Amino acid sequence: MAIKLKPIRKHKINFTIKGTSPLIQHRFAAKAKKQIRDKKLGKKTKNREVLDVEAEFREAMHLTENDEYAIPMKAIKASLINAAHKDIGIEKTLVKKSIFYYGGSDAVVPMQCDDPIMREDYVKVGMSGTDLRYRPEWNEWAADVEFEFNPDNLQVEDILTLVDLAGFGVGLHEMRPEKGGENGRFEVDRSKPVDVEVLQ
Repeated sequence: MAIKLKPIRKHKINFTIKGTSPLIQHRFAAKAKKQIRDKKLGKKTKNREVLDVEAEFREAMHLTENDEYAIPMKAIKASLINAAHKDIGIEKTLVKKSIFYYGGSDAVVPMQCDDPIMREDYVKVGMSGTDLRYRPEWNEWAADVEFEFNPDNLQVEDILTLVDLAGFGVGLHEMRPEKGGENGRFEVDRSKPVDVEVLQ
């Protein structure tokens, strides 16, 4: 007997997340990537340069093409995936194949926020070394999020509940709950509209 598959349905959802704890970012800078690449290629690396605190602070931020403070969409989706578990009725694999964002792997969404403050944090380097890092921190922040999803796998309320679970126990960026911290927590802003559009 032949199997007849139902045509796939696609919907789009727009909603707003708002921070419930400070957000700290530490983007992997292009300079650091170059140093690692040069080392792998056997190129001689320069001696340690004099630290430019302001430059390090700036390079730690995620920005849009218009230099707006931003959050990578892949970080938001990863947070949702890590919040999913079969014990709560939504498996990680289901989330991975049921929601997608637009713009490719480098897509970001602008934040609604004020200018960040500069943090100075001690970090471990290697087995026993320590160093200082200068990173941005936003105390009040929000962002409008858009996903395409399969409504046969996840309902709208499933997605919003998953977002709240991710915001409560996983978080975003540095020192988040998933990594033992308290920062980067968020929730759906229920005071803002949740828009759903049928695509097919």
